[in-house]
Amino acid sequence: MIFKMRKAYRFELITFCMIIIFFAGFPAVNVHGLGISNCYSPLNKKRPFRLKTRYIILHTTEGALEGSLRKVCRYGETHYFVTPAGKVYRIIDRRRIATHTGRSMWNGQTTLDNISIGIEVVGFHDKDITDDQYAALRELLQQLKKIYHIKDKNILTHSMVAYGRPNIFHPQKHRGRKKCGMIFAHPDVRRRLGLSAGPKRDPDVAARRLVVADQELHRFLYKPPKVLAALNESTAQAGNRSMIIAQGNNAWRIARDKYDDSSTLYIYPNGTRLRGNEIREWNNMPVGTRVLFLDEEREQEFEGFLEIGKDGNSVQDLAGNLYADATTIYFFPSGLIRTGAEMKKSASLRKLLKAPPKGTRVLVGYLYGGYVQKGRPASRIAGKKWKYPSTFYRLPNGRILSGDEIEDKSIPLNTLIFMMK
Repeated sequence: MIFKMRKAYRFELITFCMIIIFFAGFPAVNVHGLGISNCYSPLNKKRPFRLKTRYIILHTTEGALEGSLRKVCRYGETHYFVTPAGKVYRIIDRRRIATHTGRSMWNGQTTLDNISIGIEVVGFHDKDITDDQYAALRELLQQLKKIYHIKDKNILTHSMVAYGRPNIFHPQKHRGRKKCGMIFAHPDVRRRLGLSAGPKRDPDVAARRLVVADQELHRFLYKPPKVLAALNESTAQAGNRSMIIAQGNNAWRIARDKYDDSSTLYIYPNGTRLRGNEIREWNNMPVGTRVLFLDEEREQEFEGFLEIGKDGNSVQDLAGNLYADATTIYFFPSGLIRTGAEMKKSASLRKLLKAPPKGTRVLVGYLYGGYVQKGRPASRIAGKKWKYPSTFYRLPNGRILSGDEIEDKSIPLNTLIFMMK
């Protein structure tokens, strides 16, 4: 895992989260008719202020209260957190950036963390929330709508805005990376939250910026079943099969972007155990293979480099149809660093692109900012985004840090900067 924490810091963070969980049983401070408590993440004061706020993004934790609260506190992944009892906690100051959407796009705008407020609701994407959560979330939304003048059509679900990079299952950028919060797209749920119906279509799919990778999710978001109970019935029928490889249920449908990650474990019917980064034949996965997640999933985790000969044998395997794009960056064993767009323009580099040597590393979905030099600090290269959590730094020793962890004056010369597209 790229983000390393000192033992003292881990102890302080765990203690902090346990205090939050302990006090979850106590009455919260009442503000404008809504009980809200301040349980700020240790990262809160490090986060920069947003320049504008256009959207509210609704999430479901996909896990229980204690673990979910600990996770969002640790990584500063939401602004508000709503418990099953209807208690609301502030995790990141609503004026600052929280890392809640990860790779995201809506109507052509990317990296929505920079222009949105995130609300995590304890629950699951395919289960209705509690009456207490409805009451608290309705009041919270009304307050935020008034403060930021946000229209109902701009209150979206994480599943609507998340998108995935090209991979072996989907050669194009695609919608369907997350099911998170999809319950909040249903008209009945929105009505109970005091909201009008959501968007009727996906603007990025309509404009062919993205393709649909999960047709069932797409239908639910934009043509939901008339009766919400139908969702619960279909979910109950699926049961635990959703975590088992079967016909129509491949590794991507189960693990999404984490399908080839080292933190995803595959247990074959014969007992063989392989991690996602150890598997090469994805189209021949044995039916009955179980899938387990070993680590908690982060929304804004740096995806790292893909490698020729390890993660695929061609640039198309690693980057899909974005292999020659300006947002795909190649690091060759010789030390040469070029974007896909630069390589496409040069005859000699096109040959290298066609047959890259083993060990060539590829970074997909980031803009190349260049090296930090004297008179060219990070703040000049990345502007106001130099401190954004979605901006990453590769130090000369190979270590990678995020905007959360970096200090402008202590960045070594020849550090490379990458900004999420």
